[in-house]
Amino acid sequence: MLSRRMLAAALLLLGGAGAFAAELVGVRGSDTRFTTTMECTAAGKPAKLVLTGVALRQKFLFNVYAIGSYVREGAGVRSAEELAAADCPKCLHLVMERTLEGRDMAEAFQAAIRANYPEPAFTDEVNTLVQMMQSQTASKGDHIYLTHVPDVGLHCRLIGKTEFLIKNPQFSRAVWDIYLGKNNLGEGIKKGLVSRL
Repeated sequence: MLSRRMLAAALLLLGGAGAFAAELVGVRGSDTRFTTTMECTAAGKPAKLVLTGVALRQKFLFNVYAIGSYVREGAGVRSAEELAAADCPKCLHLVMERTLEGRDMAEAFQAAIRANYPEPAFTDEVNTLVQMMQSQTASKGDHIYLTHVPDVGLHCRLIGKTEFLIKNPQFSRAVWDIYLGKNNLGEGIKKGLVSRL
């Protein structure tokens, strides 16, 4: 675990309330709505993130979570590949539509990462992510932020429950490829997350 000082220096402070505009974008099949902009601070510098798209993760016809994708305004990304590879502040905001035990969520994320990055790629990072997810239950209505911090790593935050930093900036690409990579969770999700580019 990182010291509080290291974590505070590295993470993007995303509370979901730092929106610049009141405009909201709905997710088809869900009541969840995402703001079109989000305010954050990276390494002490303010940044504005813009919504690149939204989607709904379903399994066996049940809603699991709604997801909004954000990237730094002016990043110039125009495709799913460019968004996944972008080395600038960016965030995946998940809103749980049902309760998931930590073990189930950890297994799902591990399998999705391994679909594009077989072992031994990112062994330590995947193990850290799995261990931390297993220790928490993601309840319906919970908000999860997965944030790429350039030159630092992946900041993971389950609001009100836990947060941790995986110190490998390259690992963020593996997480974005869950949704945007060759072996993603579905073309509908991929298209939705880049629908505003």
